[in-house]
Amino acid sequence: MRFFDLAGAALITSGTVSAAGPVFLFTTFSTSSTAVRDELIVSMDNVSRWSCANEPGVSEHAIFIPRGGSDTTTAYSIEQYDDEAALQKHLATEIMTNLHNSSTWSKITTSSVQNFTVINSTISSFFRSDQFALVSDPYVVIQNLTYSNTGGMRHVIEHQEEAIEYASKSENGTLALGLYTDPTNNKRLWTLGAYESEVYKRDVHDKSAMAEELEEHTGGMRTSRREILLAKKGGFLFKGAAGGCV
Repeated sequence: MRFFDLAGAALITSGTVSAAGPVFLFTTFSTSSTAVRDELIVSMDNVSRWSCANEPGVSEHAIFIPRGGSDTTTAYSIEQYDDEAALQKHLATEIMTNLHNSSTWSKITTSSVQNFTVINSTISSFFRSDQFALVSDPYVVIQNLTYSNTGGMRHVIEHQEEAIEYASKSENGTLALGLYTDPTNNKRLWTLGAYESEVYKRDVHDKSAMAEELEEHTGGMRTSRREILLAKKGGFLFKGAAGGCV
């Protein structure tokens, strides 16, 4: 298993999960007030800007708040690195060291940071669209999916990957889709989706023939589904070929 210890700024590895391939981090920050959350957003956005300009191994580094406005103290980060070496290099940078030693970081207690590290299951299970650069407020959805048994997980993953491939070729308003295995629970998958709008996700993506086929083949095995709806406040989910990040 692999866990990211934010307080110690180190990647702790146990068990036999492979470290090869992209490393994806989704982190929840529970802060004491809106003001502290705003401080964190500014600090994380500064890190993201620096990473965009200086770290080619960082393909995503963005910070979010929950959509809807009722939760004013929680923030999330989504980060993806080419591999574990890129993550370790990022953690060792001066800007990250300064963040972890800052007064802002000291206001976030270790117990309030809930986080996990998951690894992309295959190269084909993630895509980003060039259309990202044209959308100022992408509608971002994280899904936590659990299933009834481990024996059918390969079946589930195959159908999820087919759906991602379909979206990458046929859905102009689907900006990104990612599928990630969870080393802490072999019955759980995580997905990351970004869309041009909530309406596009609801009326186009969710109602496509491929989405219906995915539900037909895997819905009966699913025991729970939790969606986290996010609004981007800083950083980037897309790094263009010319180096710009959005």
